[in-house]
Amino acid sequence: MKKTVIFLCLLALVTVSQAQPKISRVSFPKEVAVYSLYEFSFNLGGYANPYDPEVIDVYAVFRSPEGKTFRVNGFYYEAYHLMQKDNIEVAARNGDNDGWKIRFTPDAVGRWTYEVHAMDRSGAAQLSAYKGTPLAFDCVAGDAQGFIRKANTRYLKREAFVNGKRKYRSFYPVGPNVAWYSTADYYAFKKPYGIYEYQRYIDSLAGNANYMRIWLNRYQYLSLYGPENVLRNSGRPRVYFDTEINQKDAAELDYIVSYAAEHGITLMPCVFNPADFRNDSEALNKCEQYNSMPSGWKYNPFHTVLGLQRPLEFFTDKEAIRITKNLLRYIIARWGYATNILCWELWNEVDNVFYGESSNATEKQAVLDWHATMAALFAEQDPYHHLLTTSTASLKGWEDFEKKIFNHLDLVQRHYYQNIQKAKSKEQVSQRLMDLSGVMSDAYPSKLTFFGEFGFGSNANRIEVNTMDPRGVDLHNALWSSLFSGTAGPASYWRWSYLDEKDLFRYFRPMLTFCKSLPVLSETFTAMTTGEAQGSAMVFPNGLETYYMMNAAEDTLLGWAQDEAFTYQALRRLTDEVGDNGHFVDHAINDPKGYVYTLDPAKKPRPSSKSNDIVIPMRNQRRGTQYRVRWFDAETGKEITSAATTVTVKNILKRKRHLALPFPESVRDVKNGRINNTFGDAVFLVYKIKG
Repeated sequence: MKKTVIFLCLLALVTVSQAQPKISRVSFPKEVAVYSLYEFSFNLGGYANPYDPEVIDVYAVFRSPEGKTFRVNGFYYEAYHLMQKDNIEVAARNGDNDGWKIRFTPDAVGRWTYEVHAMDRSGAAQLSAYKGTPLAFDCVAGDAQGFIRKANTRYLKREAFVNGKRKYRSFYPVGPNVAWYSTADYYAFKKPYGIYEYQRYIDSLAGNANYMRIWLNRYQYLSLYGPENVLRNSGRPRVYFDTEINQKDAAELDYIVSYAAEHGITLMPCVFNPADFRNDSEALNKCEQYNSMPSGWKYNPFHTVLGLQRPLEFFTDKEAIRITKNLLRYIIARWGYATNILCWELWNEVDNVFYGESSNATEKQAVLDWHATMAALFAEQDPYHHLLTTSTASLKGWEDFEKKIFNHLDLVQRHYYQNIQKAKSKEQVSQRLMDLSGVMSDAYPSKLTFFGEFGFGSNANRIEVNTMDPRGVDLHNALWSSLFSGTAGPASYWRWSYLDEKDLFRYFRPMLTFCKSLPVLSETFTAMTTGEAQGSAMVFPNGLETYYMMNAAEDTLLGWAQDEAFTYQALRRLTDEVGDNGHFVDHAINDPKGYVYTLDPAKKPRPSSKSNDIVIPMRNQRRGTQYRVRWFDAETGKEITSAATTVTVKNILKRKRHLALPFPESVRDVKNGRINNTFGDAVFLVYKIKG
């Protein structure tokens, strides 16, 4: 099969038009707002492989009012009209509007000019005017937000125009994964399907979050390559690969990107997924059990069409690399314009592609080299310089591989899951996320870090978070603690169906509200905790579990503190039986109406200590240095104005300097033995004012 693909590619080179490319049926606007889409549409005629720049290369060169130039690739486009019928997406071709497009986003107000180039084996064409009208447009002031950039080695910022001037605001990605829409078979046509399911999720996130992670690589759902579940030939799935991209799914992605932008949601699109490269029978049987059109190497076009025998050949085969480069080039050309693309993700959990495969150091190096090659492609082809990442599942024994995989990327991304049945305090998800964040930061001190997935996995007996944490206590706690773990934003939760079922999308809103009040932070902030390990347990002074960050100058601190009686494990220990192994006994719920399951105020724990002080060690500040403390409600993200106070650096036994932050009595009323909010927590921002 591999030889057939090569023959078709050679045929494409000799069957193109023998005259130079002819640009016709041109359409372009004369004005556009700053940071908004400018789209140039035209026709070129037919090509055997319009996705290969060796067959037909189309691009434009834009010149800004300041004289900067941007090269932007064009892309082949088939028009689809997406409609809703009985909550189900129906896609219809509109062939009259097929053609080519160039999408561009201007970042400066003023007059822009450009020319369009098209080159094939027969010659080249250039267009700088059409029917006497120069290719140019006026970019006017608008209120759209710009691209997301690296502010420093730890945090992000976003461009904006305010009163005609370029400004930068802090940006913290706050939101979950919504990796795919479900199949119509799964929903039995009772719920929205296709883009309308994504529309429903985006509507739920709007105002609560500003980010979600999506996948471009599930054959059952949204996928540019591979078998198509809806569009079939003679009852069999149509397979898209190399000379064809699934234009129906590309139209879906157009809609998703645009609809998300309209509702304030940024995206991390992930291109490849190890499930499509799994070659073991266990994974395949699982896929075939749950999906009408399964994933797996058995169905992967790099195997079925190109003829690769082993998944790891994907990283070394020259044809596979050529096809992959063309796919990534197309993705950049069609969606790179979008200011709400936070980051491109090459692979979801790339280390899992080795699962069930024997591998050696040479093959692992090939994966590293592949990432370096594709990083170079993005650096060359993406005129907007979006961030680039891949992700790892942190498999044991892969530490050396993980320390190298991000060398050529911008964002270090790890995924972490915790068994919901673990009962020990040392296994708090909050603490583990902070520990792993430190590992990432130590391995890559000059790079951004992020938990692209986290969750509370089921155990062998399918004990799941939907049942054991229906009120999202662990979710709330892990989101707040991970915000102060030194990563670019709070960890992104995986199981979006759980969030939907339990109405928990609103739990992201407090973090979003709080983060909007923060400036761009210094890269020197270090994540810390007030806890101390004592044996197998983590002990927190005064019963206040605290996670915080402080810069090297010790003039700014920010963090989250919670009465330890309200940790998820502590609440479940009040209701569930704990076995000898330190895990909760499966289905052994002594009090199903306990606080963790109901949030019933009558079941709420009392404060776990009589003291309200959070003790923060200070190393560089003199005794008597003054700080202002601002407190924020962890359920709303808004400031608790009555709790603002001033604190002073003091000594403990004339030796250790420290700040004692008084936890708001309006939340934790130790005098009367009451907790006055749902989760017994609050957020603080502390900054030096004198000394």
